[in-house]
Amino acid sequence: MATAQDAELIIKLYDLRRDETMRKARNFVFLEFFPQSADDVKALFGDPALAQQNAYFRQATSYWDMVAAMVNHGAIDKDLFFDTNGEFFAVWAKIGDFVPELRHFFGPQYLVNLEKLIALHPNGAQRLELMKKRFKAMAEQRAKQ
Repeated sequence: MATAQDAELIIKLYDLRRDETMRKARNFVFLEFFPQSADDVKALFGDPALAQQNAYFRQATSYWDMVAAMVNHGAIDKDLFFDTNGEFFAVWAKIGDFVPELRHFFGPQYLVNLEKLIALHPNGAQRLELMKKRFKAMAEQRAKQ
């Protein structure tokens, strides 16, 4: 059962997402970055010209993995979290298919918390498929511009 403390934590997490730099990071990951392979992600880490995109990617992905850890460990009520958040699915929809390969690059713990949280969601697979389709359409639209 959710508590007032759970609600306060969710509001604090929302406030963190409103930070100016975090907004830029989220915009990059969700609206500008459409990786087609693990190599597209790795490229952010090898090119000094992509340092800002690298920082944005790390900020957004590590934020959602941290939040997932809090939920997975019971610091935030899972059901209340699922009822009030969905953006974490977007991270996994963007790069989840590449995570096994990315774990060779980043290490075996890369996004483990997020993966566990997605697996706990009763409709997780359906939500992921819908987001993947949405991102595919967005990427196709961007390519036409």
